[in-house]
Amino acid sequence: MSKKTTSPIWIPISVIAVVIGIIVMIRPIKSNGIFAKNFDFKPQLGAQMPVESTLTETDGKTHMFGEYFRSGRPVLFLPIFYKCNGVCFTETESLMKTLMVETALSTKRSVDSVIPGRDFDLVVVSLHPKETIDLARAKKAELMSQFRAAWTKQTPEMQEQLNTYLDQGVHYTIGTPDQVLKLTDTMGFYYSYDEKKDWVNHPAAAAYIATSGKIVAYNTGSNFQTKTLRNNVREALKGSVQPLGDVFLLGCFKMDASSPRTRSIVQILNISAIFTVLCVSFLIWRFNKNFPSNTLSSASPTDQDGEPKKS
Repeated sequence: MSKKTTSPIWIPISVIAVVIGIIVMIRPIKSNGIFAKNFDFKPQLGAQMPVESTLTETDGKTHMFGEYFRSGRPVLFLPIFYKCNGVCFTETESLMKTLMVETALSTKRSVDSVIPGRDFDLVVVSLHPKETIDLARAKKAELMSQFRAAWTKQTPEMQEQLNTYLDQGVHYTIGTPDQVLKLTDTMGFYYSYDEKKDWVNHPAAAAYIATSGKIVAYNTGSNFQTKTLRNNVREALKGSVQPLGDVFLLGCFKMDASSPRTRSIVQILNISAIFTVLCVSFLIWRFNKNFPSNTLSSASPTDQDGEPKKS
């Protein structure tokens, strides 16, 4: 019985694997790697939001966070970066579309919809320390304009009512970094501002807050589902903490190309690419060696009955 030998292809594979392993182990790790500092999300259900924190509204007035609960409505707290064209844009677009459907359905008594200003308050805060109240005002005006365009089929009285609801229930705000951090840290939303890139690295999440200031539910990721929105608003009104479902760490961040970990990853990708090319080249060479291209061409041509053709 012949002894089974190891295929030569495993020799270069083993060598490359050892080289990659050595590079990963000897590379110094002196930074947070490709993820930004404080980029994380750790839900804090039941946590008490700091009601004394202050935010500035589009009217230029500063309000304590606790003032948003004086209406007796729960709050949907959404921290975003106004100029972000990534997950923040997707998140706000999803929420806007959901609320547009809800406001349209609110005119029908048979539908139990929830809308800002009547059932809850939407408090949006900017995470960027340099974004101004003018930008917040423009963002709210844009949202209100889109909603009004969707109400054209409603009666003038209903349009006026819906406009009043949203105007008093949607709050686009800014705040000083220390005041915003008090709110986001309490909800387990950790972000950082990169001054060199003028960019905010942040996760994507929103918190449903009861009138007592207690966090009762979260919306993670960039999508808002109608059923979940309705349920969380109603349970927030009762002050009932909801079970935490699947949490997806989604957000916006920029890689730090100067970090040792990032350079290591780039090197590994480069080595992997070279290794792939070498493997493919080796397989092609071995195939051609075992099955030369003239193997079939040297055979005598045959007719349809399998007999050699006569010239």
